[in-house]
Amino acid sequence: MSSFRNWVPVSAPLPIKTFPKRLIKKWIYIAKNIVSLIGVRMGFLGARIVGTTPNGNTLLQLNKNYALGPKGTVLELPMDLVIFKSVRKWGSWELEESEFLARGIRKAVGGGKKAALLDVGANTGLVTLQAMNLSKTSIEVFLFEPIPRHVSAIKHNLGNLPNIHVNEFALSNENGNSEIFTQATNHGNTSLLASVVPSDGLIKTPIKIIDTAEYCDSFLVGFDNYVIKCDTQGMDALILSRIPNRIWQNTEVAIIEVWALPEIRKQDVTRLLTMFQNFNYVSWNSNSRERIDLDEISEYWLSKSGTSRNLFLSKTPPF
Repeated sequence: MSSFRNWVPVSAPLPIKTFPKRLIKKWIYIAKNIVSLIGVRMGFLGARIVGTTPNGNTLLQLNKNYALGPKGTVLELPMDLVIFKSVRKWGSWELEESEFLARGIRKAVGGGKKAALLDVGANTGLVTLQAMNLSKTSIEVFLFEPIPRHVSAIKHNLGNLPNIHVNEFALSNENGNSEIFTQATNHGNTSLLASVVPSDGLIKTPIKIIDTAEYCDSFLVGFDNYVIKCDTQGMDALILSRIPNRIWQNTEVAIIEVWALPEIRKQDVTRLLTMFQNFNYVSWNSNSRERIDLDEISEYWLSKSGTSRNLFLSKTPPF
């Protein structure tokens, strides 16, 4: 129903003050989607379906040059109504986050420094792929993704990039086995917390979990700088608070999807926020030079509102 409302060429008249602006935005939305539909059909925008893989993923070929790759690039994705639909229509996925990471990557490797990008909750690797293409440089990449179909897509999508480490497990606070939940219509909505994923069409997958601190001490030593992206649908505070402070002290930029869920533990949030002192720019906006108060972040993270928003952290001006 909400999708249908987006296509209605009028907006609710109230409040009157914002009606003209909302009406213009509505017409821009409709115009962009019409152009996209025509462009995809005629083969000059977005991407077209060119096949399927044995594990059920779909192959999409880009119709023009995008941050995901040059025209003709073939990407592997599960067919859903969110990520797949975005790539097919627009040839991109969460481009704002990738642009922020790309700026951080360039700073992290500046002067020939050895740097690592950590993508925790990598899904199919599209955000990292765009960031690497946009940065036009090289960095060692560690991706963490426990879903087998997503791992297959990562290996295909990032297969031509050097220094890629695909970890087929989820980071946590212990070693062992668990179950992860995925929304069938939105494969990006995958979490170890069942409450995050609607029960209708829910997919359950047995996975391996690895202690975060133990992994960092074993594999993430010897780097001068780090770039971190974390999107785990509610597990972010638990995971990131277990990344050693030595890594946070040398992290150039980070993006964290902050979920305000009842399951979030105060001790994890408090411990993590103490490691944010080295960031001069902390904002809910990727292009802001502000530094919001850490108490504001804590209040939101622990509000149990069930909502989420991205947090952007940077040592130097983000643009």
